[in-house]
Amino acid sequence: MTDEHGSAERESANVLIVDDDPAVVDMVRLGLETDGMRVFGAGDGAEALQVLAREKVDVVVLDIMMPRVDGWMTLMEIRNDPATEHIPVIMLTAKTQDLAKILAFKQGVQQYVVKPFSVLELSARVQSLVRASRRGTAGPGAGADSEFRKLAVRKGGRTVLLAIDEVVYVSARNKSTYVHTYENQYLVDLSLADLEHKLAREPFARVHRSYMVNLNKVKEILRLDGGYVVVSADRDETHIPVARRQLKSFREAVGI
Repeated sequence: MTDEHGSAERESANVLIVDDDPAVVDMVRLGLETDGMRVFGAGDGAEALQVLAREKVDVVVLDIMMPRVDGWMTLMEIRNDPATEHIPVIMLTAKTQDLAKILAFKQGVQQYVVKPFSVLELSARVQSLVRASRRGTAGPGAGADSEFRKLAVRKGGRTVLLAIDEVVYVSARNKSTYVHTYENQYLVDLSLADLEHKLAREPFARVHRSYMVNLNKVKEILRLDGGYVVVSADRDETHIPVARRQLKSFREAVGI
């Protein structure tokens, strides 16, 4: 049943690959089409934006170094356009510097793949993003969720409504639960398990018995001693360990 569902998702996924090297576009196209996806190609950012204006695209695979309109400018245009701001983006590049990765995540990239790469791995990452995107928008009551996506939180004796998109991560300690934004920490009157249920259709992943992270607020994922550490996008760039029992679900969520 899972295979049939996964196959159906692959067949309906539209992917835009943006790279000025035709060989890369052709290689990715062949691999993704073999997995049942429909692939559009573009040689630079300007051409990519034209494709996005006329086609429904589920995931964009975007190179950085391109003529005319490069990857950074293209990403900015995608995120600034209400019609495309929700589309997951995989940055595909030969740049390995940490600064480039951090900048990519800050500007709303979901994943970062360094050349040379495996097309099989890229296909798995695309499928993971498509599934996550559809879980976040489909299903009964989705419309109601989009109308009220806030949490009641407390700080300094005041209760305020905090937009879910502002939450970078959630932590639990000393029998209390806290939500963290870029620069503040708030107390919430829900257990971590309650929040996990409440945020089930949001891009949050349980990475540890004491932590949940907003996948859209992850700056970097570090490989360490056979496991992973998440670097969050708060002011302190908090390092959050991924527990071994959560490793499989976390890897599936982010496509690694």
